[in-house]
Formats: sequence, C-alpha cells, structure tokens
Amino acid sequence: MSNTKVTRGITDNGRYIVVSADSHGGASLSGYRPYLPSSLHEEFDAWASQHAPEGDRTDSNNWDHDRRRNEQFGQGVVAGIIFPNTDPPFSLNVFERGHDRHSIELHWEGLKAHNRWMADHCSTEPLRLRGVMQTSPYLPEESADEIRSAAENGLMTGGVLVRVCPPDGAFPQLYEEHWEPVWAAAANAGIPIQTHGGNEPVYAPGPGKVAVQLAEIAYWTRRGLIQFLYGGMLDRYRDLTVVLTEQAVGWIKIELPQLEWYAKHVRLKHDAAGADHLERTPTQTFGDQILFGASFPSAGEINSLRENAANHIMWGHDYPHREGTYPYTTEALRVAFAGRDPADVARMVSTNAADLFGFDLDALAPLAAEFGPEVDQVARPIAIEEYPADSYSPAFTRGEAEMVGNA
Repeated sequence: MSNTKVTRGITDNGRYIVVSADSHGGASLSGYRPYLPSSLHEEFDAWASQHAPEGDRTDSNNWDHDRRRNEQFGQGVVAGIIFPNTDPPFSLNVFERGHDRHSIELHWEGLKAHNRWMADHCSTEPLRLRGVMQTSPYLPEESADEIRSAAENGLMTGGVLVRVCPPDGAFPQLYEEHWEPVWAAAANAGIPIQTHGGNEPVYAPGPGKVAVQLAEIAYWTRRGLIQFLYGGMLDRYRDLTVVLTEQAVGWIKIELPQLEWYAKHVRLKHDAAGADHLERTPTQTFGDQILFGASFPSAGEINSLRENAANHIMWGHDYPHREGTYPYTTEALRVAFAGRDPADVARMVSTNAADLFGFDLDALAPLAAEFGPEVDQVARPIAIEEYPADSYSPAFTRGEAEMVGNA
C-alpha cells in the first residue's frame, strides 16, 4: 500500500481519493468549557445550565474521533473540510437585531473557543482534516486578528466562515467597508473565504413558517455570490478564493448570464462615493476566484452544469447531517456522477479540494486504496427504484431523476 500512486485523484487500484468539501463537527457543550478563559467559567456554567441544544448538535458524531473516522471511512471519504455544527458557548442568533455589546463579546469568546477546539480536533489527524474558522459579523477587526493568529500557527486552513446578512439586517452586507479587515487578513494569510447555507432571516411564527423557510433557504444563500461578484473586494484581493458551500449548482448556468447583463447595463461602482468600475466581468471574476462546495448534488444538477464547471465544483457529503449522504454515500456518488468522465469526477470529488486546501493526495492514497469508492462502481447508473427509501438527502430526488430519465 505504501507504494500506491495518485493519478488525477484516482489510486492505482482504481479508487477515488474522496475529499469532502462539506462536513460538520464541534464539541459537546461541556467540551467547550476548557477552551474558554477561566474568568468566564462561572458565567458559562450559568449560561449552559439554561441552554438546551437541539437536534443533531448533541450527537457524539460531532466530536468522537473514532466514530467520525470509522463512519466516514466506511463511506469511502478519507479527508474533508469541517464546518461548525454544535452550539458554541454563549451562542446567539446573529441575524436578530438588538444584541447588546456584552452579548456580542461573550458570543465572540464562544466562537474563539470553538476555533481552539477545532484546531485541536484537526491536529489529531492533520493529513485528513481541515477546520473552518468562525468569525463574528459584528467584530471585523477582532476577526481579522483571529485569522492572522491562526495563520501564524498553521491552524484552521479549511477557510474563514462569513455570514451573508439579509437586507436591513443586524450587520452590514458583504460589499460594505465593514468587512474589509476580514478580506485583507484572509488574503494575506492565503486562507479561502467560506460561506455556507443557513443565512436566512428570522421568520415570524405561523402555520407555513417551516415550509417557507426551507423553500427560501437557497435564495438567501445565493446572495453571497452576487455580493462577491459585484462588491469589488475580489478585484482588490486577486489571490483571495471564495467558496460557496451547501449550494445547489445548476442555477449558476442561468444566473451568470443575468449577472453579466446587469454588469453591462447598470453602472456598477465599488461604493456609494463613486469609485472605479469593476475591473472584470462577473464571469471573469467567477472563473478566477469562485468555487462551489456542492453538497449532495443530484443527477439533474450535475447534468445541468456549464462547460468547464467541473473546475469549480467540490463535492461534499454534509456528514453528519440528516440531509447528508450518510450512510448511502456511494449511492449518492453514483446518482451524481454515473457515466461521467472519471477525470471530471476526480476533479469534483478530489483534486479541486486538495489543491485549494492543501491536502497531500500522495499521502492520502493508501487510505483511499483501501476505503475509497471504485471508479467503475461510481460509473454505474443507479435506478430510481434503488434509491434508499430511508434517506433524507436531496441527492435522491426521485421526481427530478424521473425527469432526467425522460429527457
């Protein structure tokens, strides 16, 4: 196994070296306590006694190294990017208005505790794991200091997570001057910017709330791309890469031409004072600096991709979320990639992420040679009747598959 070679993200024995661009993890509530300043322990204990995490945030697959490793190896995933999942100390809904300064500062201490925990978590297997760093949308200078510190210590190279605020929200839009320290620090450190699904506003209660919120999540998430393409920050920082994760990807084929039209017919400027026009078209900026973390893509999405889109896609399994592909990751890969050129598939499931986040594919090859999904297996189409009935993953969208099959 030690002599296993890598060819385009594929091992000598014909298996993909799968690097997931989207997984999640975090400490248990009590597990964060040692990562806080001791001066905050008493206040944390009082807060924690009243805080009740919900859903999958309490499951040990967020922090149990052995369980995470075994479950992901069993699915053929040998490396990946880890976004936050559990509630950090003093957590709050950043999209709600009216947080006082003390709450914001406590929240920031909690986010830094998460960053410290994640750095330790990834340090146990630096070959395989890259953590995503949290920032405060209220404290850009402090966030920039955190980025610089992490870069100096070689930690948290999975990206810098930023939030996309709804209009008239609780903190500034991405194109506003407020965020400049974050862009500068990330660009200087050579760490990508990450956005992730879950940027929707606070919804009022009512009988349709949950369904409306779920149906509109994609819209709120897509706004990040528009702001990065029109905001001018990527002209100022040409070495900065932006990754938009847990995104549908088929829509970009329609969206980019529309953004081109607006750029051509509307006088776009970097700021309200009337600075220079954007230096590149949206398509050029997209081609130079934008990638997608395409979580659990369906067959229709992959089939609808633009020409050369494989260079911009990084597949993700969203482990351990309920809507992720676990425990049917091989089936999800077959749904998305059956019949495609293995070189394109390798870019989307392996080499794009490895190149951006610094994974050593030669070092990962022995693991993939043992655990990775076989190229020939992924290439085999999966019938709709084979879709797992107990999966909640959008990868297995039966109606879409039926339309694709009838096209």
